[in-house]
Amino acid sequence: MPDRSFEGLGAYRAEIDQASGILTVQLGVGIEEAFVRLRAHAYAQGRRLADVAADVVAHRLRFSPDAKPDQAEEET
Repeated sequence: MPDRSFEGLGAYRAEIDQASGILTVQLGVGIEEAFVRLRAHAYAQGRRLADVAADVVAHRLRFSPDAKPDQAEEET
């Protein structure tokens, strides 16, 4: 079972913030828009936000400025 303690939540939040920062560069948008795109993708794919953020940070998932907000490219 994953660590759901208060301390563990800080790690999830840090990774979500880091992923949002990465998306500002990939998409050329502000931090608020990057977070919205990250959240929209997670929702559209039926995935947890923390899991999508982890994929972005690990470079397994890349967002394209030309794609719809709920689309991204899986890295191979």
